[in-house]
Amino acid sequence: MKILTNTQSIHVGGIAQSVTSFLQFLEKNDRTDISVIGIDIIKQYSPEEKIVYKRQINNQITIITQGVFCNKIREVLFAINSLKDLKKEYKNVINIFRKIILKEKPDLIVLNGTYFIPWCLYLAAKSFNIPILLHYHGIITKETETWDSHSHLLMKQMEQTFDNSRLQYIFPSKLAKAVVENQVFGHKISNSAILPNSISDHFFDINTKSRPKNIGVVNRWTAIKNPNFITALAKYNQNNKSFFNINLVTDIKTISRRDRKKLTSVSLNSGMTSFKLGNFYGEMGTIICPSIFESYGNVPQEAVASGTPALIGNNMGVAEVFRKIGLEDYIIDFTSVKDVYDKVKEVSQHRIKKNVRDAMKNELSSDMVNTQLLKIYRQTTN
Repeated sequence: MKILTNTQSIHVGGIAQSVTSFLQFLEKNDRTDISVIGIDIIKQYSPEEKIVYKRQINNQITIITQGVFCNKIREVLFAINSLKDLKKEYKNVINIFRKIILKEKPDLIVLNGTYFIPWCLYLAAKSFNIPILLHYHGIITKETETWDSHSHLLMKQMEQTFDNSRLQYIFPSKLAKAVVENQVFGHKISNSAILPNSISDHFFDINTKSRPKNIGVVNRWTAIKNPNFITALAKYNQNNKSFFNINLVTDIKTISRRDRKKLTSVSLNSGMTSFKLGNFYGEMGTIICPSIFESYGNVPQEAVASGTPALIGNNMGVAEVFRKIGLEDYIIDFTSVKDVYDKVKEVSQHRIKKNVRDAMKNELSSDMVNTQLLKIYRQTTN
């Protein structure tokens, strides 16, 4: 079976981690009956830039890195009136996907996420008689709620394009499926499966340090991740003689100057590889995840697998896993900075017990989850 999918090279993001996990699973288990074509579209915003192209082959895995000149999505949305205009704007991306599909002739096309890149892949794939699977890694309708109304509406309409009875869907949580049914598609979805994201094995091998005064945050600096809470926490911590050391891992260049001034007491770190993240978790006393909404949330489960407590909100899909393995006490309300601050003081004194880490591994190891994922892929092509 040949699978064609979109991937991405950035380190802070669930899509890249999920695809990488599956590729590593194939290599580890010597699955020579499966081949994967991963397409990494590199957006280039200047026509003067040399167009990037690479084709890397490692056994049955091929990664195609393709640069393409295109305008930034936020700028495009301000200048257009319809999805037809959006399709016209990104026709170069669509055509690249179409040409690769024609050449590679995959048995299955997997759309990772609902942003405009997988949307372009979907538009290219629709003209072929090839099974298509949409793996929900985020809900664009929720991600863009704070955008201006015109842009938000177009993004919601773009996501609604994925409402097609021909598609098979994978959701990382029951929460994600319910939100798509109720707030995006407006009806129940039948051709779907619930499959939590996997945890790479190396996280379970981390030897955590006893450093309770270290708070870790790992997320994109975007509204749905609740950056206002982080800036408020930094201020509260300063007012309390900087009792904690707050450490943020994100794409630093996306932080505005105004926010940077509010984060002068916070240690800023650029995106890390999965292995470096494991060491980062091990150095923290607590990881906090104050997101307003997340269809899942890899960070808290990776932290727990590494032996470090993680505090999450009830509006994260991963809360379903936390309840299942007995971590209900780590599901909290992020409304009050003081309450969270006090909760961090409490939980940072303890490490995650071995039986909890083992339970997490039994549920979400790479082999367990990717075996199920491969089973769903096979069912979709039959």
